Amino acid sequence: MSFAEWIFLLGGFAVIGPLIAHLLAKPRYRRLPFTMLRFLRTGQVESQSRRKLRDVLILLLRCAIIVLIAMLFAQPMLHTRGEMEGVRSVYYLGLDNSMSMAYSDGSGSYFSELVDSAIDYIRSADDEGIFNICTLGSGDWASGLSKERALVQLKRLKVAPVSTNIDEFLSGLRTTRDGRHSRDITSVFVLSDFTPNTLKQFIDIEKPAIVDNINYKPIASRKPINNAAIVDARVNGLANGKLTINATVVNCGRIEQNRQLTAKIGANKSAPVDISVSANQRRTYQVQIDIDAAGQPPYLLAKTERGLPVQLSLSAGDGLKEDDTFYLGLSLPQRKNVNVLLSDNGTGEMFLLRTAMKTLSRMNSYETLNIKQVLIGDLTLSDLDWANIMVCSAITDRLGYIAVDLKNFVKGGGKIVFFMTDEPSSEAAKQLWEQEVLAALPQRCVRERTYIEPGPCDNRFSPFLLSPAPASPGARRGGGQESRGVEDKSGGRPLRILVGDKSGGIDSVAAKSLSNYRMDRIVLTGFLECEQHPDSSCLWRLQNGFGFVYFKRIGKGAAILVNTSVDDSLGSITKSNASIAFCRYLLGQNNQIGEYCFARDERVMLPAYDVEVPFAGRKQFWVETCNGRNRRAALVESFLSVPDSDGVGWVKTLTKPIRYAGVNLPKGETDMTKPIAAEVAKIMDRIFSPDERQNTAAAQVSGKKRYKPFWKVFAWIIILLLLVEPAVANRLKR
Repeated sequence: MSFAEWIFLLGGFAVIGPLIAHLLAKPRYRRLPFTMLRFLRTGQVESQSRRKLRDVLILLLRCAIIVLIAMLFAQPMLHTRGEMEGVRSVYYLGLDNSMSMAYSDGSGSYFSELVDSAIDYIRSADDEGIFNICTLGSGDWASGLSKERALVQLKRLKVAPVSTNIDEFLSGLRTTRDGRHSRDITSVFVLSDFTPNTLKQFIDIEKPAIVDNINYKPIASRKPINNAAIVDARVNGLANGKLTINATVVNCGRIEQNRQLTAKIGANKSAPVDISVSANQRRTYQVQIDIDAAGQPPYLLAKTERGLPVQLSLSAGDGLKEDDTFYLGLSLPQRKNVNVLLSDNGTGEMFLLRTAMKTLSRMNSYETLNIKQVLIGDLTLSDLDWANIMVCSAITDRLGYIAVDLKNFVKGGGKIVFFMTDEPSSEAAKQLWEQEVLAALPQRCVRERTYIEPGPCDNRFSPFLLSPAPASPGARRGGGQESRGVEDKSGGRPLRILVGDKSGGIDSVAAKSLSNYRMDRIVLTGFLECEQHPDSSCLWRLQNGFGFVYFKRIGKGAAILVNTSVDDSLGSITKSNASIAFCRYLLGQNNQIGEYCFARDERVMLPAYDVEVPFAGRKQFWVETCNGRNRRAALVESFLSVPDSDGVGWVKTLTKPIRYAGVNLPKGETDMTKPIAAEVAKIMDRIFSPDERQNTAAAQVSGKKRYKPFWKVFAWIIILLLLVEPAVANRLKR
């Protein structure tokens, strides 16, 4: 005999209680006057003998009951030796424990129905069958189980915040089945809600699995699906200490959703926003939250970069609460001043541009533009040391003389912007070109009317737009930065790397904003034919095909050439209503809000700071995962790579300043669209093909050990003893 849960046998030590009570229960006597001492002594001996016998029997019965109860909970099984048939029944259960199975329509969750169905299937199966259970979400296998152990295993299953992984089940089925006896009868039972994500994985399977019997059960509610989910969130802007976030809410069911949306940072909570989303509709709502009251005093906000965990939530009201929360990690930059040096020929041509920049400085809550204007002929090295950005109204001989200094200025992290005139200095342009400071070499001036393209060129995959410090894979920069796929050598999954400039390049958000000003209506009265540098990129074009804005990365900085004048001699862009937006486009946004949110099935990558990068390979970096565990993170190309997020929620660094990454449910996991029965049947018939084996002979093989449940015997014995114990106690008292 053996026990499935032997740990319960320790409960047998509870017999110590009755034993101690018996030893401490000493009888107390009273003195009574009695004349016939001979009869008193005889009655005393008889009473003591009867009491001792009663106490011993009751003690033994109670101890036996306690020990038997402990053995009952330990699930006793009797070992028998018998004959094993040559044909065995082997069962494979694929049980969907992905997050969509947590949906409940009020009468119970999908997952509880799944467990009940699996229990009924196992109980109706062959008593001598071998059971293999695979959870389709987490991909865990429990193989070679007896019927009793399989039932115990089912009670341990839980819903996981993941999507289904059908490949894991089918590959495990083929591997385990290949190792079995050739005469085994293979039966497969699949239980799932067969959401669109799951069906797509089944459809993509090319090689069928050979089985003898296939059973499946789609689990779906008879009522209309009632579920809404927050599927995305992006920062829309930051002004006056208030953070504006665009949250996308999807109605994944058939019932209209009238809920409330809130944002939370620590104990700070936003005002609720009423939402109304019709069936199968997707809508975006804006929510604002005060970040100056979110855990840091105002005097620190301007000095340090800080991470903020923003949690977006929907009010209760549907059948699946797990997708009503979205986690968005933010990195707020430190506030700083940007020094802009305007260089012109002293003819007032910078007046309109200077006015636009002053207006832009008042609009920017995180950057202050300090503007200084000097003549190009009076430029000195001290001016370059002071400036972060330099704007030149023309290319003159003086710029040619200091071409080497300008190159050092840009390589050190500065940005220089050249506007054109109809007669730029060819010698100065040549010297700047040789020092690789010019993104394009101006040549002949063409005096003809032309217009600007409505929007910028598609440079999403241009390497010239990548920041010197690589942006975070899987992360997003505020305002809709574009991304491109890069292979993750550790897992083969394409990671997202942001296209944008962290240190003063072209801001894609500003480019999109500038496109709204109808740039195609701004007329240019002339332009220059330019030779584009091999290492530069044309970001914007004129409608006649010539370049309008050229961009070139030089070291840590950048050089920009604008193919028009800063005044109205070649165009009127600084006179148009797009002048402020054009300044924002050229200057870029040096301090952008970093967004870090990942799906559960993505690798979490957090940006490493400059002080951490030199310690790669020599120092351990620790993060706290979603379930509160501390894990080591690997430093890979300026990023902290987390091996496993351990669920849904927050991943944060344990070194200051703290950085947060939000981990959310996989995309489309809670799309609760009900499956079509005919479509499911067609897919399952294709994936699981019948095994055409013939004449499975039944060869009798003896000596195989079997396990037979024995708990019922213990249960009846306990019941019998519970009835005998009071009868014995009452009988012996007489």
